[in-house]
Amino acid sequence: MRSTGKILILALAVLALAALPALADGTVGGTAPAFTLKGVDGKTHSLSDYKGKVVVLEWINPNCPVSNRHAREKTMTELARQHGDVVWLGINSTNPKSRDFMKPAEHAAYDQQYGITYPVLYDESGQVGHAYGARTTPHMFIITPDGKIAYNGAIDDDPPGRKAKADRLNYVGQGLSSEKGGKSPDPATTKPYGCSVKYE
Repeated sequence: MRSTGKILILALAVLALAALPALADGTVGGTAPAFTLKGVDGKTHSLSDYKGKVVVLEWINPNCPVSNRHAREKTMTELARQHGDVVWLGINSTNPKSRDFMKPAEHAAYDQQYGITYPVLYDESGQVGHAYGARTTPHMFIITPDGKIAYNGAIDDDPPGRKAKADRLNYVGQGLSSEKGGKSPDPATTKPYGCSVKYE
């Protein structure tokens, strides 16, 4: 009887787990983790504000040479302009105790210098970065209008930055074109490159 009771309890536990909604994480096809963060401009932004729209998330760190190279080359800003109907959000998950942390006034000046007009949000606790599994700056995600992750990975196929900009395969640009055409990005996952996110 005791073993039967244990089996019943185990079966109920399995059923309870099966009934739970899928956990949100950075996996392609999974639900994009919800967040509410304050921007460099002091305004609050929630992912839910952009329901029904394609959203691009860009993990950014101005003090990372790779992130900074893309800012100088206007990789992200030009792509954001080309896809003006897409919501583009930068997220800085740098820990405030890190040497790489940039205060709002400094960040605003940096954004202005490099023509970054889309919102850049502070994730000082690193909670959002960890939820998405963001590992590098930059690390890119495309979110579908129904809140699913369609792409997770690098901005392009040129980690060293040796190719001419026109010769690079921009995975995010390609993914956005696919998404708008009713197709899934291909590839949907690539290996992100850059500096490690300074969570600590």
